[in-house]
Amino acid sequence: MYRHFEDELEDIKNSVLKMSYHVTDQIIYSLKALEKKDLKAAERVIEKDALIDEMEILIDEKCTELILRHHPLAKDLRFVLGTLKLNNDLERIGDLAVDIAQRAQEISQYPNLKPYEDLPKLAETVLSMLKNSVEAFTENDYEKAKKVILSDSQVDILRDKITIELSEKIVKGDPSKINVALPLILAARHLERIGDHCVNIAEDIIYMISAKVVKHHHAEF
Repeated sequence: MYRHFEDELEDIKNSVLKMSYHVTDQIIYSLKALEKKDLKAAERVIEKDALIDEMEILIDEKCTELILRHHPLAKDLRFVLGTLKLNNDLERIGDLAVDIAQRAQEISQYPNLKPYEDLPKLAETVLSMLKNSVEAFTENDYEKAKKVILSDSQVDILRDKITIELSEKIVKGDPSKINVALPLILAARHLERIGDHCVNIAEDIIYMISAKVVKHHHAEF
């Protein structure tokens, strides 16, 4: 019986990993759509969102069934409860990738404002956070989860920098550019929200590993 329980835990873990790969792919393609004005990439992201939703429902069902059948305790229970929350965060990240793809569609007909350094930096930081959060989950790595949480302040700084530059320097200087500037500001906010969900995942992983609740208490690592 216990072996069957372990197999179910492993199946849930593998399902989460599979979903995380698809979600990461969604972010990469949404950023490609934004940077290259690639409408096919944007459409791909939007169409694939249904798959992410289906995966979230399947993982929720697996976790619920496992709880009902096996009544897990201690670390196993923390794993299942944490996975339910993590699963929801991954789905929301997928939704935000769709939001970025839609912003790419909005600006596709307009010329570029200028080359940007901060938006790619923000995208790179967020992708690194997602990568580290997934690895922390697969490896039970407390330090990688902690690293994700500590990266959040850099994401906020970059988002604010992008917002200020686009709103004050560009829009105020030439209001006709707002059709591009506003979607880019929103894209930066979508990326910042992805970073927030990565932090949520990292907090859940720390709880899974150590039973320590660090949400709103990051100084207590």
